[in-house]
Amino acid sequence: MTNTNEPTEVSLAPVNLEPIGDCRVLRDIGAQPGVHTVEGTLVPLLSGNRIRSHVIVLHAGQYLDAHPHDTESIIYTVSGRWVFCTTEDGEPVRTVIGPNDLFHFPADVPTGFETPFDEDATILILNEGSETREEMEAGFRGAPAHLAEEAARGDAFSYRELPRDHPARVYARQVAGIDLGEV
Repeated sequence: MTNTNEPTEVSLAPVNLEPIGDCRVLRDIGAQPGVHTVEGTLVPLLSGNRIRSHVIVLHAGQYLDAHPHDTESIIYTVSGRWVFCTTEDGEPVRTVIGPNDLFHFPADVPTGFETPFDEDATILILNEGSETREEMEAGFRGAPAHLAEEAARGDAFSYRELPRDHPARVYARQVAGIDLGEV
């Protein structure tokens, strides 16, 4: 995936998009351009009338606190390992997600993504939405500034920003055998 620190200067136009009748084939999602943010590299793919798709490259050592999304999603792990965090009976729960794992989460359920391993993970997200490709690109272009504001308010986006006894770091040491907050 191509990533950039200057999202306003890079074209997010799809590479190798082939129309076939009323359909479209996007060749090689790994070659698509994206926007680098503290949440990972956001790569818009395709949008339809009621569905959209994009990739996020979750970088090693990255932490994203569980928060609700207004749409349900199906997520496929293309490569790498990462930790999915949600709640069960009001308590946080975590599980390791790996290549070829597919899962679903409903709208308004808190979900968090953590990458305690020393490798990036690439996830493909399919979710409901009626925005056009251009609207999706505009949202991705605005993400770095929005997320920088959240970081300036004190939201953590990496293991280094969490206290050593934070549940995410404790779980990371258990499943990864390392603590990227100390690296």
